[in-house]
Amino acid sequence: MDALQERAIRFLRWSEQYTKTDMVYLASGGLWSVLGQVSASVIALGLAMLMARFVPKDAYGSYKYVLATISILASFSLTGVGTAVFQSIAHGYRSALDDGFKANLRWSGLVFLGALLGGVYYLFHGNTTVGIGILFGGCATPFLSSYNLYLSLLMGEKDFKASAWYGDFVTNIIPALVLGLVAYFAPQPLYLVLAYFAANTAATAYAYYRSKQTYPDTEKKHDPGMLTYGKHLSAMGILGGIASNIDQVLLFHFVGPIDLAIYNFAIAIPDQLKGPVKMLDSMLQAGFAVRSDGEIRASMYIKMIWLFISGALIVVTYILLAPFVFYVLFPKYLDAVLYSQIYVLSWLAIGLTPSSSFLTIKKKVKGLYISTMLGNTFKIVVMVIGVLYGGLMGLIISRVVARIFGAIVNYMLFSVTALREN
Repeated sequence: MDALQERAIRFLRWSEQYTKTDMVYLASGGLWSVLGQVSASVIALGLAMLMARFVPKDAYGSYKYVLATISILASFSLTGVGTAVFQSIAHGYRSALDDGFKANLRWSGLVFLGALLGGVYYLFHGNTTVGIGILFGGCATPFLSSYNLYLSLLMGEKDFKASAWYGDFVTNIIPALVLGLVAYFAPQPLYLVLAYFAANTAATAYAYYRSKQTYPDTEKKHDPGMLTYGKHLSAMGILGGIASNIDQVLLFHFVGPIDLAIYNFAIAIPDQLKGPVKMLDSMLQAGFAVRSDGEIRASMYIKMIWLFISGALIVVTYILLAPFVFYVLFPKYLDAVLYSQIYVLSWLAIGLTPSSSFLTIKKKVKGLYISTMLGNTFKIVVMVIGVLYGGLMGLIISRVVARIFGAIVNYMLFSVTALREN
């Protein structure tokens, strides 16, 4: 270790008296997280620019509608197995990966059945594009979601470097290249859907098998409670999966594919900014897994303050820069600027992220049920009302309100849990 590294570590240790966080651990994982998220954001930005330039708005809206429909169907599978596998591996049960993979495939029958019914329905009504797209997506999704469990293995092993390489670069660059070529040469919604699922499944399968080679399951240690917890999380996730994608379906049916395209570009950059938050959540869970509830609660509030300040700075900066960003990157979507500036206000909820991380990693099942049921029900209701009475603007505002409401619910549940255990 050279002198510069030693000084950096001393500084990080000194800062822990103010942040109440293991800053060396956070910095070691955060470095790879930042690099990975930067690469993922650059790839996503490049693909978005190609889509905005070469794909007509109505075609792009139809493409996003098919993806949203498949995502809603997928919410009825074992969606919570990823978190359960991650937690089991973090506690030394490496066989959880294979167990989770097999269980996820078994529980994906409903996805295939729903896609079959939906695809046949649209084909019967003459919409070949949507019908074939849903059928193909329904066949690919069980494998795509199962292969994606490699991220649970890497995060459970705290291999942030490999997680960034595969999760942020490899599994993004391959689909982006394929979709970019399709957008340029054949910008039709059906071709885009086929390219999306084929490329993502292939790239994720590669990452899965490479990760298994790096961390082979030599001890065959199985976690008997993993699938039970995964089923609980999956049941909670049904409403969440619907709530996360019903906005696309509502806009497509009640407003139209063109406004759906505008909406997707309005939320694109703010949602890309959420990438580091997801990585932060995984890092917090990995750190919380080996600490007692009391230790976590003692440093929780200072974490929230620092995160809120960071989120507020991001919001102000984005609002100021958004008009210039859209003018340069998405000149055909300048009508999305105002929507995007309003939508980024949802980032103010970032300060309460540690409370949801605590509920998840400590398996507060009752609190998680309340959080997901209440938060997602509220989100669905306000989005339906927003679209029906306010169109695109109503949807944007409802999403901001729903995210802040959900974060407050998680914080209240954490506070109640903390009081009960004192």
